[in-house]
Amino acid sequence: MTEDRAARFAVQSRRIVFLVGLVLAAGGVWAILQGNVALGVVLLVLTGIAVLARGMWTMRRGLKAVSEREKAQVPESAGGTPAAPTPVDRVVADLLGMNSDGLPYLIEATRTAQGARVDVRWKVEEVRWQTLFVRGKQAYAWRMEVDLDPARATYKFVEYSGSASVRSALSPGGGFVHANWTWTRGKTAGQSSGTFVEGADGQVTVHGADGPRTSWEGVAMIRPADAKIPVFTVLRNNGWRPRLDWFGARLFEK
Repeated sequence: MTEDRAARFAVQSRRIVFLVGLVLAAGGVWAILQGNVALGVVLLVLTGIAVLARGMWTMRRGLKAVSEREKAQVPESAGGTPAAPTPVDRVVADLLGMNSDGLPYLIEATRTAQGARVDVRWKVEEVRWQTLFVRGKQAYAWRMEVDLDPARATYKFVEYSGSASVRSALSPGGGFVHANWTWTRGKTAGQSSGTFVEGADGQVTVHGADGPRTSWEGVAMIRPADAKIPVFTVLRNNGWRPRLDWFGARLFEK
C-alpha cells in the first residue's frame, strides 16, 4: 500500500469506524433498554472491537513514522583496542560528528577535571490533542551523561527520564483537569515511552526533531536505544570500555 493510499484509508476508516460505532453503541443501549440484554451486549462489544482495531491501526502508523526517523551515521573505527585505545579527543570528535539536524537527539561535550563529559539529550518530543470533550498534552524528556576517563580509557554513564502530562475533560458531571510530572534517574535497557492519539482534523499537534506538525493523528515517542547504541558503538570501536565490562553492562547500553 502506497503512502497516499495508506493516508486515504486511514482517514476513511476513521470516519467509518466513528459512524458505525455510534450506530452500534446507540443500538446496543436501545436493545438493553428494550430488555434484549444479549443483543445489546453483543452490539456494545462489537463497538469496542471496532474502536480497538482502529486504535491499533493508529499505533501502527505511529510506529512506522518513528521507524523512519533519521539514524546516526557511525564513523568508521579508528582501530582502537582496549590495549591501545583511541585518544579521548578523537573519540569526542567522532561522537560530535554524528550530530545532524534530522536526528531526534543532540550530542554535546565539555571538558572536566577527570577528562570529558558527553551529554546526549533528546530534542523536544510532545503531542497535544483535542477531541469533542477532552484536551490533553503529553511530553517526554530524556538525557544521558557519559563521563570519559582518558587515564584508563573507561566510561560511566547515567540516564534521566521524564514525562509530563495534562488532561482536561468536560462531562455531564462537570469538568476536571489532571496534571502530573515524573522524573527518574538511573539506567534503562530497551525502554521506550510513547503516546499515540487521534482527534478531529487539525486538532493534533506534534512537536519533534523536525519541528511542529498539525494533523488529526500524531505520535510522541522516545527510544533511548536510538541514541545509546551509536554512542556506545563509537566508544567500544575505539577501545573504550566501562569500568566493569560484563554482560549486564552491555544490556544497559541498548
